[in-house]
Amino acid sequence: MPRAALNLLIVVTGLLVITPSASLAEGVPATSQLKMIKFDLPAGQLGDVLTLFSRQAGVTLSFEERVVGGFSVAAITDEMTIEAALQRLLSNTNLQALPVSNSAWLVQQKTPQDLITLNTINVQSRNRDLKDQTYTEAASVNLITQQDIERFRGTSVGDIFQGTPGVLISENRNSGGLDVNIRGMQGQGRVPVVIDGSRQETTVYRGYSGVSSRSYIDPDLIGSVKISKGPIMSADGTGVTGGLVSVSTLSADDIVKEGELSGFRLRVSAIGNSANTPEPGTYAGYYLPRNAYRSQCRFSSYCTEQYIMPASFAPEEGMDRPSLFEFASYAGSFAAAKHFQWGDLIAAYAKREQGNYYAGSNGPAPEITYSAPDKLAWYTETAVSMQGASRFRANERIPNTNFSSESWLLKSNVLLPNDQSLEMSYIRYNSSYGEMMPSQIRSFGQARQWLDSEVTNQTYTVRYRWQPIKYDWADFKANFWHTDALTHLNTPGVGSVDIVDNVARSDDYQRFGTDVSNTMMFYSAGELALSYGVAAQYENMDTDTPETEGFYAGSRSGWRKEFSAFTAIDWQFLTAWTLEAGLRFTHFSSKDNNPVTITSNDPACVSDGADGCLEVQYENSHSGTAPLVAIKWQAYKGLQFYIRHSEALRMPSLFESTSGWSVSPVLDIPLEPEHAKNQEIGLNYLTDSLLTNNYKVGFKLAYFQNHVDNYLTRTQPNAWEQKQGGLNDFFRMRNIDSLDLNGWELNFSYDTKYWVAELSGTHYTQIEVCNVGSYVRYYCNDWGLPESYINNMIPPNWHASAHLGLRLFEQQLEAGLRGTFMGERNSIPRYNAPTGFNEPVLWHSYNLLDIYASYKFNDDTTLDFTIDNVTDRYYLDALSLGLVPAPGRTARLSLTYNF
Repeated sequence: MPRAALNLLIVVTGLLVITPSASLAEGVPATSQLKMIKFDLPAGQLGDVLTLFSRQAGVTLSFEERVVGGFSVAAITDEMTIEAALQRLLSNTNLQALPVSNSAWLVQQKTPQDLITLNTINVQSRNRDLKDQTYTEAASVNLITQQDIERFRGTSVGDIFQGTPGVLISENRNSGGLDVNIRGMQGQGRVPVVIDGSRQETTVYRGYSGVSSRSYIDPDLIGSVKISKGPIMSADGTGVTGGLVSVSTLSADDIVKEGELSGFRLRVSAIGNSANTPEPGTYAGYYLPRNAYRSQCRFSSYCTEQYIMPASFAPEEGMDRPSLFEFASYAGSFAAAKHFQWGDLIAAYAKREQGNYYAGSNGPAPEITYSAPDKLAWYTETAVSMQGASRFRANERIPNTNFSSESWLLKSNVLLPNDQSLEMSYIRYNSSYGEMMPSQIRSFGQARQWLDSEVTNQTYTVRYRWQPIKYDWADFKANFWHTDALTHLNTPGVGSVDIVDNVARSDDYQRFGTDVSNTMMFYSAGELALSYGVAAQYENMDTDTPETEGFYAGSRSGWRKEFSAFTAIDWQFLTAWTLEAGLRFTHFSSKDNNPVTITSNDPACVSDGADGCLEVQYENSHSGTAPLVAIKWQAYKGLQFYIRHSEALRMPSLFESTSGWSVSPVLDIPLEPEHAKNQEIGLNYLTDSLLTNNYKVGFKLAYFQNHVDNYLTRTQPNAWEQKQGGLNDFFRMRNIDSLDLNGWELNFSYDTKYWVAELSGTHYTQIEVCNVGSYVRYYCNDWGLPESYINNMIPPNWHASAHLGLRLFEQQLEAGLRGTFMGERNSIPRYNAPTGFNEPVLWHSYNLLDIYASYKFNDDTTLDFTIDNVTDRYYLDALSLGLVPAPGRTARLSLTYNF
């Protein structure tokens, strides 16, 4: 079976006692002993042949790769029983196969003892082995498992990434979407979220604070998440300058117990610290329409209503925070899977209903300050001001944080003849959610509950693989996918807009993609894997908003095509040395469907014959190549050193290539590809025998230098640039000179039978944005540029996480805590550093503490209990676009039942 085979759950109730001299088939039903199967097994390595054997026999084999490594077996092309075939495969080895159920065997080394006792195998091993990749790859990689997700799910979908070094989620409290920031790189395809091989990222306008990129998935449908940092040389790595988030949805092995053919999983969660969503138009938070008020006026005309100080600057409602264990929100899911002779079938449904949550009580909550009354000639004046991180009060119900979703997953894996397989999946995600424009919170009137926005996202994937064991030159993969995202945005643009006058913005975003790749193995000079492949995608976007009615005038519409080809080698040329190298070629083209309005004095003007100019549509096209090279040295068992240089080209995105509200491309500023050049040097250490066996220790320390030339972002127009006609000529989309993000990253884990300790963190030694432009005093700085989207993508100078867990009562109970430590964002110079409309959100540093407990009643039932933000901290998330405080102390109770 594959490397992770032994990590699957094999539960043996009681003790299974077998003598080494006993027949292999003892304890197995007679029908299994007599069943004859025509085997066609090639000669080869034992581990590979056992994998093929398990498919042909329709049984489960569990083994460790290190145990079966080094053995070669002859071909078998006879008709025989399963037991006889296993005996022949293992006849010239020191291994034996022990039956653990009617259709499952454990392959392990023979022992000299007369009796062999099988105890319960540790359920944690699968997650532990998945996470080993962090400490074995010549790159920065992190894994999030199902156990991690259930342990620290949090309130918002993006909370499952909390504690991952170098990874933050932008605007985490709006929409239920994921906008992943990896080491300061974010949005516009820099960090794609790939779900079962498909991309679904859409760009959403966020007012004066810029834009947000969103991808959607329910945590209950996730099997695992792999986060790769920096450019990668794989079929799905096109345009990846920041990193790749690869999400694998549930598989049959996530649901079906070992040795069984079918299984079901029911999971329900009750969530606290929330209340039902109030009616649209309900106000919240402090609102100061004036900064001074009058009293004791000599003439009544000087003390009209607008000058009289109100009794309160905030509404009374919204301060009825529930008790800790008062659960008003819920989540639930049901998943089913079955193993057939032809493959697997999986179906799952998930639903979430969450009301508006409440902010914490301890931290930089707002306060109203009154000055001493100042007696003037005609009246007495009292100044009023507000200080704090946001306008929302401590313990207040935060408007527009409500969220509702329904998700469906249908997936099949078909085993075809001749070592072929075909996986097909369909995901449908429906959600309605509240959100506020950041500018509405900051500047335009009083904050209020608004109409919900809606999104329907559908994903279709077909993944084919041919992996013949008998041929070293073939490991062929073909992937075809389509994503269909339809979004109805109801966020108001200004505070004066009334609900009855609201006009929703509809975005229709279509993506079609494919990638084909193959890997060839050569063993003549060491072990060499040669990979090569191509990938292509087509994007089409259309925004449907009446220009005469809606605030979002200038609807975006256009298309984009991208093609890439890559080749890469992974060559272990000496026992302790491995070389990884590759090259990717990328070509793209795009077209804006909206015509650009130009004046008669513009050099691009072509006369229309009537004192005007013919319409011009913006088009773009570019090509280029980018290399990757890495060398890894295994100094001794478990200890590795590596150095890595990786580059990537990110072509302008569809949003950057089309015209619409906020920003449009202009004819005299060509948009070039971003060119990322990343260097990384690191140390890996992994052992499972430190001090004693089964005490697994992993350590990784990496230093990275991420440099991007021609970084694409929005800026203000320069004084020397000609104004282009049209509605949206306030800003300029352009390539700035460069962006640098350098720093250190640490991963550490110590996992034993009785406890686990994990520590991780990222520290930036340099953050630098460089560009020449008008009205800018500094060529380079560490906070951003006037009007630039990058202003709210700059990560904190450091962030870290620590986790400690205990396993008690024969590992039935696991309890622990996690600390999250977040540094401040770089400050902005007080003078000579204009930010324009896109002012950075300056969050305060914060420390969070979460606690959890998980009790496994039996093999079927598990109860999970967590309290997030135990200290009830009032804080703004790092990379917030709006001044929305995060949830305060929140309890969650979950029950998982497998049957």
